Amino acid sequence: MSRIIVFTGGKGGVGKTTCCAFVGFNLAKLGARTVMLDIDIGLNNLDVTVGIDHLINYDIVDVVYGKCRLSQALVRMPDLPLLYVLPSAHTLNVGKVQAEDLRRIVADLSTSFEYILIDCPAGIGSEFYRAVYLSSEAIIVTTPTITAIRDADKTAELICGCGVNTIGLIVNRVRTDLITKRLMVSPEDIARSLDLELLGAVPESDEITALSSISGRLFEAKGNSSEAYSNIARAIYYGTKKVAEKDKIFDFLKRRKKSV
Repeated sequence: MSRIIVFTGGKGGVGKTTCCAFVGFNLAKLGARTVMLDIDIGLNNLDVTVGIDHLINYDIVDVVYGKCRLSQALVRMPDLPLLYVLPSAHTLNVGKVQAEDLRRIVADLSTSFEYILIDCPAGIGSEFYRAVYLSSEAIIVTTPTITAIRDADKTAELICGCGVNTIGLIVNRVRTDLITKRLMVSPEDIARSLDLELLGAVPESDEITALSSISGRLFEAKGNSSEAYSNIARAIYYGTKKVAEKDKIFDFLKRRKKSV
C-alpha cells in the first residue's frame, strides 16, 4: 500500500518544495518507486525546481479532462528511473479541478507507486485542506523563526483535526553558529514545542539557494544539507528507530576499522 505524504507548513518560503524534491530524489535512490505531485495549480513550481518543465507534454488538468491517460502525463526524472513527477498546470483556475478528481488520480497512482509525495500550497485555505485530505501522513516544514514556528503549530493542529495522525517535522535553514550563541532556536526545542517527531534538520546552504535558481541543477548539491536530506529520506524509508540502529552499527564498524 502506498504511503501518501503531504509536505506543508502554512507559511510560504520555508522550503516545502525543495524538501519534497530532495526527499523524493533520495527515496528513489533507496529503491522506492516514487511520484511527486504539485497541486498548487496555477502557481506550481515543482516541475521547474527539479528541471523537467521542458519534458512536459501533458499535465494533471489534461488527465482530469480526459485529454490523456495518467501514464502519459507522468514524467520520469532523467537518470533516475524510479522517480516520476505528475506536472500541474500553470494557468488554470484551481476551482476547475475538483477534490474528487484529485482523489481519483491519487488512488490510481497508489497502485503503481510506493510513495506519493504531495507538495502543498502555502496557507491554510481550501487547497491546503484538499492536499491534507488526500494524504495519510504529513511532514511539516518550518524554519527557526517565530512566524514560521507559529504557522507550523497552527498547521499541525489543523492536520490533526483532519484525521492525519502521523506527522513529522523538518526544520530547514538551520545555523549551528547562531544556535550556539543562543540567537536561534534549536530544532530539538522546536520539535518539543510543537510536540512533533523531528525527522531532521537541514543546515542553511548557499549552494542549494544558488542551484535552486537554475532549472534542473538542484540535485547537484553536495555537503551537509544534501546529506541531511538523505538522512531524512532514510528516516522515512526505514523508520527513525531503524535508522538510529543502522547508524549505531555504522559507527561501530568505523570504530572497529580504526582499531584494526
